[in-house]
Amino acid sequence: MPTSTRARHFKLLRFVVRAGFGLLVGAAACSDSFRSIGPSPVVAEQRADELFQAFASRFTSVDRSPKYDAARVRLAQAALVPSRIFNDTSVWSGDPSATSRTLFIQGGIRSSRYHLEARPTLGAIARPGDSRHTIQLERVGESIYRWDTKVEFGIGGVTSEDAGTVVSAVLRSAEGRADRDLRVDYRGAFPRAATALGRGFSIDSLAATPSNAGTTLVTLVVGFHPERMRAAFPALAGYLDKYLRPAKYRFTLTDRSSVPMLDIVGADRMVTIKYRLQHGKLVSLSGPPRPLPDSLQLHADASVKVKMFTVGFHKLVSDFTISRSPRERAWTIVSQHEPDWDLPLATEHLIRTPLRRPFEGQGAMFKIGVRDSVGGQTILLRQARLSVQESAIMRFMGALASHATNELADRVELERDRFLCEAFAALREDVGALAVRWADTENATER
Repeated sequence: MPTSTRARHFKLLRFVVRAGFGLLVGAAACSDSFRSIGPSPVVAEQRADELFQAFASRFTSVDRSPKYDAARVRLAQAALVPSRIFNDTSVWSGDPSATSRTLFIQGGIRSSRYHLEARPTLGAIARPGDSRHTIQLERVGESIYRWDTKVEFGIGGVTSEDAGTVVSAVLRSAEGRADRDLRVDYRGAFPRAATALGRGFSIDSLAATPSNAGTTLVTLVVGFHPERMRAAFPALAGYLDKYLRPAKYRFTLTDRSSVPMLDIVGADRMVTIKYRLQHGKLVSLSGPPRPLPDSLQLHADASVKVKMFTVGFHKLVSDFTISRSPRERAWTIVSQHEPDWDLPLATEHLIRTPLRRPFEGQGAMFKIGVRDSVGGQTILLRQARLSVQESAIMRFMGALASHATNELADRVELERDRFLCEAFAALREDVGALAVRWADTENATER
């Protein structure tokens, strides 16, 4: 879908991913998965505690400085028509050159609230939960602009290698285990998180199917249930239901010969995730097991409904790269091929050439990773690059995005933050309880 609508729904997707992260931890992770993030139970507990405390703090009674609060609304409304804000000094922290503008935002806990503030320069990330954001807009031609964003978030002492190890441990924990054992384990290991996340999301199905080839096919179905959420989070339940219910999407990760490695399908408020394991590692979904390479392709189809219009795309093929360096683990998606668009009939008379702009040259880019350093905070990093060519069709799509932005009202955001804060706090408590059990096991072994 065009860029501003996609950006707005990317925020919705981020919420679902964060909630889904908690569910996946509970559903796929056995009680020992988090022991892998440290050389001892004590260190593992400390790192896991810092990680979940960082996320919980990020959604604790969020407040924003007046400049940033006004700027973020203007940025969202002008995502596809950047000329509207390019010379608006109330939005930017500075103008490094005649053709570029920059906004810096610093975040962190202040007096038991998470404070986000626009600043002329950025400070260091000193504690778990501290964040810094850089939004840069560059004018690269007549009616052509490029957005570059970077978000850094402190997550404590967990290393990039630890992060990769935990992801692998969570995925492989289903191998060689019966469905019933998996459910008993995650409910016993993460009871508080299951309760917190269960006020809206649930594991509707979890199956681990072994084969004669020594592989295990894992199928996980996660459902969104607005009726469970309405009592405590009525505004959030209404917003999510409005946009998730009609949304349809499919993301398939393949190797370079188009052999599927991972499949995610969503429709009617449910998402189904399928992957296959062999000896604890991801392999191709069917046929002779092929190992997961670092260079892949992501095939995507998606559609959403805004007002009376359904917008979307299909046959979007992007390069998906897994990087593993001594200090960083990251996934990078680069899109250089325009998809087929599904747009309202009202846009048939509009020139569609600008829809090609994001995929030209270096293409659109999204990166997420974990970067650590000796003695400093480990950073959860998110970067994005997107080019925009202003036009009539972009203004039309921008109007749809503004409608969705306006519906993300203060009450919805407050309920979203409270939901996520309570979920991550519950995960933190569960891991703390697990650490006590790990310590008891260690002491019993020593005796």
